[in-house]
Amino acid sequence: MKIHVKTPAKINLFLEIKDKRADGYHNLESIMQTVSLYDELSFETTNSKNISLECNDKTLPCNSINTVYKAVQIIKTYFNIDKGVNIHLKKNIPVGAGLGGGSSDAAITLITLTRLWNIRTTKKELEHLAVKLGADVPFFLTGRTALCKGIGEIVTQLKNIDNLNIVLVNPGFEIQTTSIYKKIKFPLTNQMKIHTIKTHIFNRTFNKTNAFSCCFNRLEKFVFPEYPEVMNIRNILNNLNCFALMSGSGATVFGLFDYIQFETIKLNLKKYNWKVWFVNTTNQSI
Repeated sequence: MKIHVKTPAKINLFLEIKDKRADGYHNLESIMQTVSLYDELSFETTNSKNISLECNDKTLPCNSINTVYKAVQIIKTYFNIDKGVNIHLKKNIPVGAGLGGGSSDAAITLITLTRLWNIRTTKKELEHLAVKLGADVPFFLTGRTALCKGIGEIVTQLKNIDNLNIVLVNPGFEIQTTSIYKKIKFPLTNQMKIHTIKTHIFNRTFNKTNAFSCCFNRLEKFVFPEYPEVMNIRNILNNLNCFALMSGSGATVFGLFDYIQFETIKLNLKKYNWKVWFVNTTNQSI
């Protein structure tokens, strides 16, 4: 049996850091949104008990360091599965980009293997396994638009934000999430309350300019001084009349735009040696 699936990237429409936990992690509040940039995964059952993972990106490990491989191991151990699988991963979402590619791959691996191996389970059970793989992994079990709290594992589905035109701009280098979180110093000033953001974004008379003008990413404060090119990308998108924010801990910046701006934005970004994708919000269930 063979299954081929697409795994979406995400952006953070809002990201606030609340406090630091006793375990060293940080509590956050974020509105996450899946977008139409995808990795691709192919799964095939085998007669062996082994896990075989191949990837088109030869810089990525294909062993127990890889989140896909880890997801298979967790499923096999938790459900006592005595079967093997061959997996091919086609990476399109850049690594260390703040787009959640590895987390998305892991979440969709959990879901797909329960189908491939006819495992009876629940969403709650999969969430329990997902959080062991990473803070963003539970979000990708359903995707779309969601409010994420805790370290990211407490996920509440929100009314989906449909048909936003988004440009993703990546400078071509990685940023390690752990290194950015180590820079956070408390107290943080002017903390924005999530209910204020939600009121604007999910208002019946939705206006993009009003809705997103109060959104921000707290981690920009700690990324921009060390990675000024990321700040430069955001400034350029702002100057092109896009609402722009860094996604996650970077290095990708996203910009929201009206379709009439498409050619102007495309032409202007050609001047730079950056990776650029034009995408939309996704509204389908994972």
